[in-house]
Amino acid sequence: MLYKVRAVLTPFLLAFVLSYLMNPAVTNLEKRGAPRSLGTLVIYVGFTLFVALFALCLVPRFLTQLEGLAQVLPEYARTIQSHLAAFYLRFSRFNIPEPVKGAIDNGIQRAEEALMGFVERALGQVPGLLPRLSLLILVPVLAFYLTMDFPELKMWLLAWIPHRWQSDIVGLMIEMDENLGSFIRGQLAVSAIVGILIAAGLSVIRVEFALIIGLIAGIFNIVPYFGPIIGAFPAVIFALLKSPLTALYVIILFVAVNQIESSIISPSILGEHVGLHPVTVIFSIISGGYLFGVLGVLLAVPVASIVKVVLRYVRNKLLQ
Repeated sequence: MLYKVRAVLTPFLLAFVLSYLMNPAVTNLEKRGAPRSLGTLVIYVGFTLFVALFALCLVPRFLTQLEGLAQVLPEYARTIQSHLAAFYLRFSRFNIPEPVKGAIDNGIQRAEEALMGFVERALGQVPGLLPRLSLLILVPVLAFYLTMDFPELKMWLLAWIPHRWQSDIVGLMIEMDENLGSFIRGQLAVSAIVGILIAAGLSVIRVEFALIIGLIAGIFNIVPYFGPIIGAFPAVIFALLKSPLTALYVIILFVAVNQIESSIISPSILGEHVGLHPVTVIFSIISGGYLFGVLGVLLAVPVASIVKVVLRYVRNKLLQ
């Protein structure tokens, strides 16, 4: 039955995720003496107002920039090809191998096709979003009821677990939540701040498509080590097409925001990270990207954290 109605499950899954993210704030208000229903109402009214203002202010500008990017992308690709031809001519005495030239040209062409495909798919999804708005409006409503009854929901789920396994599974879920829940909430907040700072800085420097680049930088900031580099790459390319000095300003902006994020924002919001060794993090990111593409890169660290908790639990049970 669930498979048959899978097309309408998306609002329920999003509502569960939203409820999981908002539950600590509601619980905090409840500990301060507010009824859980009132705390849930306050949190979700504030969240709904924030999302509505965000959509009204930024979504039209984002769509406008997306349409502009679709129009100028072929011209940008031709400009990059001409710059490459001039580069090959200037350094012809070094006898750059043809396979290297072919690999560079092929890489640029594939990047252009991928970016153009993303823009076309994003613009093509806009008309199809209108019929789904009624389902998306359900998300905060469903999340409100889920959050209000979150403790009862946990007890109901616990009742379905055999008694002899309850203590082990509850302990495992608590450890996962402690390792992962605060990290996800904090990382989303940090990424949002980084995306806003980047978009504002690029607007001051007068780099085109600042909102799109800020969104990309914010999303990939979730990825440790590689994220800032991936986010900076399109900004530097667009800035180079304008002038080398603008590209220098963009690099300085990304370095400054990265330093602020690593030294001030992340320690204040995240505190301790998920406790994974840097080699484990890098291996997880590369493996996630190899297996599942961009989505695998973004989810690599949370999944690795869950695997770590489960493996530690299995090891302790085997040792016992």
